[in-house]
Amino acid sequence: MKRIRRRGMRVGCMLLLSKTITIDAVAACSSAAPPSGTSVTCTGNGFAPVIAQAGSANIAVNVAAGASGNFARPGSPVALSVEQSSAITNDGTLSLTGSGGTGTQRGAAMLGTGNGNTLTNTANATIGTSGAFNDAMAANGSGNTLINLGTITTAGPNAYGLTAAWGQTNLGQQNNRIINAGSISTSGSNARAASILGGGGTLDNSGALSTSGAMSVTTYMQGNNDHLINTGTIRASGQGADAVFSNTVSSTFSTLIENRAGGQIVSQNAAAIRTLNGNSTVVNAGLVQSGAGTAIAMGNGNDALVLQSGSTIIGGADGGGGTNTVTLQGSGTAANAFVNFQTLLMQGALWNWTGSGTFTAVRVQSGTLALTGTPGAPASVAASVDADATLQANAQNLPLNVIDNGLVRFAQDADGVYSGTLAGGGAVQKTGAGTLTLAPAAVSGNTYTGGTLLTQGAVAIGADRALGASTGGVTFDGGTLQITQDVDLAATRAITLNPAGGTLDTQAFDSTLAQPVTGSGSLTKTGTGSLVMNGVSTYSGITNLAAGTLAVGDSAHADAALAGGGGVTVAAGATLGGYGSVSGAVVNNGTLAVANALPAFSAAPAGSFTVNGTLTNNALVRLGSSTGATPGNLLHIVGVYAGQGGTLALNTVLGADDAPSDRLIVDGGRASGSTTLQVTNIGGMGAQTTLNGVRVIEAANGATADLSAFRLGAPVKAGAYTYYLAKGGVTPGMTNDWFLRNTVAALPVQPAGSSALPAAAQQSTPVAAAGTPPLPAAPPPGSAPIPLYRPEVPIYAALPGVARQLGVQQIDHFHDRQGDQTLLTGHGTLTAAWARSWGSHSVLAEDGAASPTFDGSSFGVQAGHDLYADTHASGARDHYGLFIGFARASGNISGFALGTPNLDVGHVAIDAYSVGGYWTHVGASGWYTDAVVMGNSLTVEPQSRDGVDTTTHGHATAVSIEGGLPVPLPISLAGAGGSALTLEPQAQLIWQHLSLDDLNDGISSVSFNNGNTFTGRLGVRLQGRFDAAAAQIEPYLRLSVLRTFGTDDRVTFAGATGIGTVVGQTAAQIGAGVVAQVGKSASLYATVAWLTNLGGAHQRTIGGNAGVRWNW
Repeated sequence: MKRIRRRGMRVGCMLLLSKTITIDAVAACSSAAPPSGTSVTCTGNGFAPVIAQAGSANIAVNVAAGASGNFARPGSPVALSVEQSSAITNDGTLSLTGSGGTGTQRGAAMLGTGNGNTLTNTANATIGTSGAFNDAMAANGSGNTLINLGTITTAGPNAYGLTAAWGQTNLGQQNNRIINAGSISTSGSNARAASILGGGGTLDNSGALSTSGAMSVTTYMQGNNDHLINTGTIRASGQGADAVFSNTVSSTFSTLIENRAGGQIVSQNAAAIRTLNGNSTVVNAGLVQSGAGTAIAMGNGNDALVLQSGSTIIGGADGGGGTNTVTLQGSGTAANAFVNFQTLLMQGALWNWTGSGTFTAVRVQSGTLALTGTPGAPASVAASVDADATLQANAQNLPLNVIDNGLVRFAQDADGVYSGTLAGGGAVQKTGAGTLTLAPAAVSGNTYTGGTLLTQGAVAIGADRALGASTGGVTFDGGTLQITQDVDLAATRAITLNPAGGTLDTQAFDSTLAQPVTGSGSLTKTGTGSLVMNGVSTYSGITNLAAGTLAVGDSAHADAALAGGGGVTVAAGATLGGYGSVSGAVVNNGTLAVANALPAFSAAPAGSFTVNGTLTNNALVRLGSSTGATPGNLLHIVGVYAGQGGTLALNTVLGADDAPSDRLIVDGGRASGSTTLQVTNIGGMGAQTTLNGVRVIEAANGATADLSAFRLGAPVKAGAYTYYLAKGGVTPGMTNDWFLRNTVAALPVQPAGSSALPAAAQQSTPVAAAGTPPLPAAPPPGSAPIPLYRPEVPIYAALPGVARQLGVQQIDHFHDRQGDQTLLTGHGTLTAAWARSWGSHSVLAEDGAASPTFDGSSFGVQAGHDLYADTHASGARDHYGLFIGFARASGNISGFALGTPNLDVGHVAIDAYSVGGYWTHVGASGWYTDAVVMGNSLTVEPQSRDGVDTTTHGHATAVSIEGGLPVPLPISLAGAGGSALTLEPQAQLIWQHLSLDDLNDGISSVSFNNGNTFTGRLGVRLQGRFDAAAAQIEPYLRLSVLRTFGTDDRVTFAGATGIGTVVGQTAAQIGAGVVAQVGKSASLYATVAWLTNLGGAHQRTIGGNAGVRWNW
């Protein structure tokens, strides 16, 4: 007896166990049934069928290479058949034709009817059948193995390629195995490529399985614990044909379908994978595709779909009934729709979920699950994330209830609002360029404790609780935190800037950070609102203040600091400030506001702000509060102050030496460049500075300052004074300090031997800052300093004198107003009317502290009417009347201002609206007495050369009494009709009371002492008379001496500084006039006059007057 061992065979990636068959001898194929233990080899063409004896075992039937057998039914329904523990190996060609039927009418080219058989179609072998119910290879027991390495085709209905449980009658068969590494195709209806019935079966395909007939399932499994392993191709193209169908029969049975890497399961017209009844597990690492919609259709059991790396599903996945789970392993993308699955488990490395689903629970156990599709309505999904796992989604896709013990990553490329709740011990990360608004609906907010990482885009919050537990930090790594209302972050919430830095966007709202900010990154502040940082922050990156306000420390946190050394850049329109300090260079293109100079801190006390580094000021440094708080803010620069054409705005009480002021301190460094000082007076009434002045810039610890470093941007005035900016004081050691002064100091007195003293110990002379208007030379040593009155001082000092002069010109003389006493005729009421106009040019220079000079013109008009005239028996007459008038004086003012005598300082205009009454008595001999009472309403408009203009009002009352006595002379005018000359001595006294209202010109209040003055006049008039053809002409000459005296004028500035002007003058006036009576009723008259002072106030006035009188 000879023993032959058949060695193990490797099919695909499967290793077959060695099988031993004991045989007696090798025989040729014949119709004789081989007994147990024999071997039959078929050679040649047309060999006979080989049917093993009933009950036989250990038979080996071989079809030699090149051999072929063609078998036709009904004579030969089976070509080769064995029963128990036997083997059939085809290395040739087998063909089976004809048609059979179900049950015992079924045919097969190779058949194992019992248990433990192995049927093999080798790589070069071919099996082909045609006709109904003709299978290529079949087994009808348990523990059988069907192997195809070659080519199998069937062409009839119900004709299978490989089938275990032949005829579908032995459902109790177990542990059968089908291996295909070749090609199997069927073309009939209901013709399966591979089929296993019974439990524990395995179908391993690494080749190609295909069906094209209607309802022809390509791979069919039925029973418990069946297992499909596919690394090849399973394809169904017939109508209603599934590619894989598994029926567990019982609801307690289970099956496993594995489509491994490289495998393809495709149905063109039905499901790629369909399961029925029991619990099925489908594992996919290849392609599962349906051309009819649903690619995976599972039954009523508790099913599991496992997607592994390489998985592609084209078509939907339906979990069917039961409780079903999708598990993700490895990495991949799930792009299809999932229905009737309750749970999604992530156990892999990275999965992108771009499809849709109906899950109610999502658990991420490892790796990253990225939801870019929708795993069910977010409101119905509860998700959990285990430690070291990541759930990634956007606000629209993330479940509304997440237990986060790992990481929840919002990949938010577009804006979105998440109103769900995040809890657990994990963290939240924001990526993507969009804005994520965290708006938890729960009152308690989010409670996750792992903190928030901002990587890209923005996270917007309306409350601190949106960021999880108050102990959870906020870490910036390129992202933005945006607030949507006033929000203060919890003081226990750590804030860290990673190297990529971050942005805090306040929008239009306010926020306070009590805690420090740490890290190595930079911070950018955007939004028009304010951010207050009250901690000692140590982050080492720069601070970019792009918009709004950044306050480093409020008044209660003066120790607040940006201490990391990264410095700050302030953009145009933005404001940096507070009570704390900054380490590093500060480049200011917006505003740096110290302490209560920040509007948000306007009610807080004065304080200081420190820059430990270089401050480059390209815009505005504001030291002074905008609410007028008491000055005292300090900007402390420990380093270099570099002005780049910017402005330094400060508040000062403009007064005497050492008055309170905001101050810039340059400590140990240098002040350079160019900066304009903008000084605001806070309640200073102006007072003379006799020593150093008001210090506004201090050089400490050896600091120096360039002479060009600071200049005033506009005149600085208070009370009666103009202040200028000076570098250095008169006190030794202050050469690099800067002061506001209103006097020019005398040259210092240097004691003998002082040249040997250090420079810091020597007295110095203040040096005017660049741009200061010319100042007078310093007076000699020991002299009093020269005061610098502001230009408005001489203007206001001139007003009373100009107003009084205008009043005198309005009253003038009787003959200027009425013509001549001889014209006063008539009797009764309303006897005559008169009118006149006049004008003059005057230069009036008064003595006093401001020595004002008026150089201008005046003019006026008056109209009057005799109300009543009475003639006495003696020939004397009395005339009573009223008049009204308007007069205006306007001209330029010069005086002592800015330390300079006769400086052109401005202009003044005074309008006077008058009303008055008069009584004139004319004696029979021609002497007269004229009494006038006049009241003026004044409008005064002073304007300085600096553009300071204002308006005030006032009133004046004047009373004049005048008399004259004509004395005939023994001299006559030559010519026809001439009469004797008369010489008329005259006397006049005018009293004026002037009252000007106080004013405020925006610099200080100004008040006037409103005194009384008298003007007395003694004169003589030489008059003649002659008759002309149509008129009587009376020419005259007049010579007068005038004396003005009374209370000296005094103008008081800010209730403190009085500027006096002397009232007093003796003047001479010469004039000429003419009176013409041109008819019975009409008279004309005119005068010209010139006046000059003889003593007292200098004056030159030339004027003229013309009038008309009409007797009714």
